[in-house]
Amino acid sequence: MDIPKDYLNKFRGKQSKITSERQELIQRFTDKINVERVGTAFKPATWKQINGLLAHLKVRDLYWFLGECGRAPSFSKKFFGVLKGARKRPKTKT
Repeated sequence: MDIPKDYLNKFRGKQSKITSERQELIQRFTDKINVERVGTAFKPATWKQINGLLAHLKVRDLYWFLGECGRAPSFSKKFFGVLKGARKRPKTKT
């Protein structure tokens, strides 16, 4: 799914100050999720919300996760489904 030209002006507002590779990846996740939310009842996700959800992942894992979500029919469903599944995993006994 391509990002509409007016999307970035509408949701980002000010010019973003991305200074690291991780910040760029988080912004890509945020943009792709928000593109799917246009025209729905869901409010746009903020960079801070997505960063909080992905804080436990390393940069190399973010690249893998971005690819997995990108190959799915719905980026958002894959994104939130995987994260929801990760929280529900039973703890193993040691």
